[in-house]
Amino acid sequence: MIDSHAHLNDERYDAAAVVSNMKADGLKRIVVVGYDMPSSRRALELAQSYDDLYCAVGVHPSDCEGLTDGDIDELTEMCRQKKVVAFGEIGLDYFYDDVPRKKQKEALIRQLYAVKRTELPAVFHLRDAYEDMERIIADHRDCLKAGAVMHCFSGSKETAVKYADMGFYISFSGSITFKNAVKFPEIIKALPLDRILIETDCPYLTPVPYRGKLNYPAYVRFQAMKIAEVLGLSVEQVERITEQNTFDIFTKMH
Repeated sequence: MIDSHAHLNDERYDAAAVVSNMKADGLKRIVVVGYDMPSSRRALELAQSYDDLYCAVGVHPSDCEGLTDGDIDELTEMCRQKKVVAFGEIGLDYFYDDVPRKKQKEALIRQLYAVKRTELPAVFHLRDAYEDMERIIADHRDCLKAGAVMHCFSGSKETAVKYADMGFYISFSGSITFKNAVKFPEIIKALPLDRILIETDCPYLTPVPYRGKLNYPAYVRFQAMKIAEVLGLSVEQVERITEQNTFDIFTKMH
């Protein structure tokens, strides 16, 4: 399996211990994702320290208020490193609304131009901002020639299908295992198999049966199990498919 979106750059983790357990946990790769400048630098540092870790660098909408041109230049430079597979996570979050929406949109567009320069895929964070995101992506499709991942997808079936039709990947976190997650089976069934990824988004969204505890990359198997159950496939098939999909979008990963 591949955990396509993890925050091992969070101080709660002993990255060396997580990496040393990867084989036993059935994990081939983990993508460590940045959300601000310090976490992006840490993600790159971890990826360069361990063979089976890769990373994405970028500034999350909730952290984008002080984003400078210098920061964007630094992120663009980081993307030249061979272990950086994507630019992200970037996007819009109107759920918390802790950064003015205008600033979020500006920061997203500035980072999209950087994505274009890096020729890497983007990893999008999208929550409760579907119309604005759709508009911005439509206006900047030429920045996304290498594709994109809608990470930790929480939107509607129609939105998921729309992005899959654009060639984007839809990534599912532990939230698909929650008891109130009634919409996810229909979304999963509506998507082509070659557009689905799995992730933990750890330390957040710990799947059932560990909900309420710290999340770990090893728990990505519960997403694979849920998707297998919904689609009537074996867990091994889902692991194999999502693994191949992750290699397909993150082409610098090997």
